[in-house]
Amino acid sequence: MSYRRVREENIKPEYLRLKQAMIVFNMGPDKIEELARECGAYYKVDRVVLINYGALREFLETFKEN
Repeated sequence: MSYRRVREENIKPEYLRLKQAMIVFNMGPDKIEELARECGAYYKVDRVVLINYGALREFLETFKEN
């Protein structure tokens, strides 16, 4: 079986590290952590903080104003 290289732009990760989440959501680390904890998307494994991308994105949609 051959390995096919996947372009990074096509990858939609389920979890982001804190610094990646800061870039994707354009927020500071304190606000990202606060929102992620509030919606249950915050995971800490040893010293690595992971944010569930889908859960946080859906949570942020609830703040949408019409």
